[in-house]
Amino acid sequence: MKALFLVNERSGARRRFDVSDVIRRTTMCEYEIVPCGAKGELPAIIERAEREAFDVVYAVGGDGTVHETAKHLVGRMPALGILPIGSGNGFARHIGLPMDAARAIRACAAGTIVAIDTAEVNGNPFIGVMGVGFDALVAQRFASSTVRGLKTYLTVGTVTFVQYQADEYEITTPQTTLRKRAFTVAIANSGHYGNNARIAPLASLRDGLLDVVIVDDASLMRALLLLPPLFLGTLHRARGVTWLQTPEVTVRRSAEGEAHLDGEPYILPAELHIRVVPRSLRLLVPDHVGRI
Repeated sequence: MKALFLVNERSGARRRFDVSDVIRRTTMCEYEIVPCGAKGELPAIIERAEREAFDVVYAVGGDGTVHETAKHLVGRMPALGILPIGSGNGFARHIGLPMDAARAIRACAAGTIVAIDTAEVNGNPFIGVMGVGFDALVAQRFASSTVRGLKTYLTVGTVTFVQYQADEYEITTPQTTLRKRAFTVAIANSGHYGNNARIAPLASLRDGLLDVVIVDDASLMRALLLLPPLFLGTLHRARGVTWLQTPEVTVRRSAEGEAHLDGEPYILPAELHIRVVPRSLRLLVPDHVGRI
């Protein structure tokens, strides 16, 4: 196997280890380390990786790095590999990667590659979870913070909750149309937000379906009661939560506004068309991977 490690120089800036040194000490195959400081550099790097027959392009960073790398690999020959050194690492957790960098490399030593589904909203690709509502506003504010990590995320979330006004949504699938005043609407290809918070516990990367999770407008007490199911993997059964599975969905809201794709903030139109793109990305997975 021939691997290109694409290192986000801004990810994990406070980490207490040299990730390039970990790669050099742990990787047993032919490899190259390429630093990447800006999103605009990615297309040329990915094109070179394909041209030079790299088998795997590792996204070395957090969920944002995985998102940006993956969207350029959709439909291409090189597989996506993940070396999780970010703050949340939701997608890496979904596929069962260890959070230790050296262990994550060793976990994929057999070079097992599978084809997984991706998704897109109004033509914008994502691989994990996208959403509108409270989570999207938190993602926007968290991205503006100079300090990362779960503590910062919780602080931003608490402040945002106090100020937040829920919106009205129309959610249409081939089977049904729902109209709800919702706290958040998440459309999930994978199950995790990050830090082991599972917004869509039953989501699979290989079932050709998206999991739509609608959380009703909630008081502070009701929102706090949803935290245990969120981390225990039972949110889909919680009171005030609607769960649907569908290959496509349209979400309409009152105006354009915040959205997040794999935790990355975007401003998107009032009408959002989301669809699954079956088996469109090759993914390097742990040797003894189970259901993903």
